[in-house]
This record gives sequence, structure tokens and C-alpha cells, in this order.
Amino acid sequence: MKQIELESLYKIFTEKVETVALQDFNESIEKGEVVAIAGPSGSGKTTLLSCIGGVLRPTSGKILVDGVDITKLPDSDLTNYRRDTVGLIYQDFNLIDQFTVFENVSLPMLIANKSSSEVQERVNMLLDSLEIERYAKTFPLYISGGERQRVAIAVALANDPSIILADEPTGNLDLEAREKVLNLLINKGKEFNKTIILATHDPFILERVERIIYLSKAKR
Repeated sequence: MKQIELESLYKIFTEKVETVALQDFNESIEKGEVVAIAGPSGSGKTTLLSCIGGVLRPTSGKILVDGVDITKLPDSDLTNYRRDTVGLIYQDFNLIDQFTVFENVSLPMLIANKSSSEVQERVNMLLDSLEIERYAKTFPLYISGGERQRVAIAVALANDPSIILADEPTGNLDLEAREKVLNLLINKGKEFNKTIILATHDPFILERVERIIYLSKAKR
């Protein structure tokens, strides 16, 4: 079943130099699929991921998610979409250093007005599942890059979204951590029946995904 359908998608940045990041892009992604978006630097990988995630609005075209065109959603509904339907994982982890690991993972659920008992139960489950429960009271600065990326995965899974978007998720990791984190991300995605889309140029990731979508360099 198609979960995401991209139709005639354009994203044009009009700054000092006009850049066509995405041009007449068409693609569909199945529910539960593990897909990589690949291409050289500047090819629009992050832009595409940001459009699917509702972080950027495309210049034109459609993005259908479960049959709903998110490009037409008002800002309030798009905020709910980002909160409930997609989980975002970043190369730089995007954690709050002043919050403990437990607090970082709790935050999306608190924003969604989940009860304290539900937050406690789900955060403990995620930390245990990702084998980082011992760091619950630790601040992110005091754990390794691989462990921080596990926390970032837990944050992305907090509100049980159906889609996980990961932007260069192994970019700041050493070889050992890269393999462990990628295995966890894919395995947990399958376990929880998530659609996973990874923007990457890492050959290690490209060997592990079910399908690769290649982008060419953006046009100026």
C-alpha cells in the first residue's frame, strides 16, 4: 500500500541565486518500506526529506501522506502532522543538552499532552528497547555519539509516528557505532512497522536499504 506519493514536486529557493532544489519530482513509497534518498551534496536530499516531514513547504506539487495532501494543510494541522505522523532524526542528534536523556525522550509526548503515566511507561520501554536505559538520568554531553544517536531514535519514536525520516543519521559516528545504530534503526522500524526514509551518501546504508531513490544535483 502506498503511504507517500510525491507528484510534480518543485522546491525553488530564491535568495541571491535562484536554486531549483527539486524539479518535477515524482515518487511513491510503500507503507513499511526502508528507502534511501541518495545523491551528491546539493542534490536536494535534505530538502526532499524536509518537504515530506512538513518542515518545508514545496513551491508547487503534491505530497500525499495516507491520501492527505499535506501541502494544503494550514499551519496548525501541519504542526500536528509533524508531531504525530513523522519522527525526525538528524546527523547532529538535535538533543537538548540541558535535559537528561529521559527528559529529551519525554518532550515530544509532553507537547502532545500525554499523561505522565503514559510518558513514563513509553519512555522506559523505548530506552530499554534501545539499550540505553542506564543513561536515563544522564545529560547527552556525557554519552558517546552512538548513544546520543540512540537517544535521537527514541525521541523520533516517542509519539509512535508511522514515518521515520533520518538525515545522514550515521554521519557523525565511527564505524562500530554506525553499524550498531543502523541495525537498531532498521530493526526497530520493522518491529514497530514504520516507514523509514534515510537521506544519505553513506555506502554502508545504501547496502542495507530495500530501495534507493537517486537525486541529481540541484540546478541554478
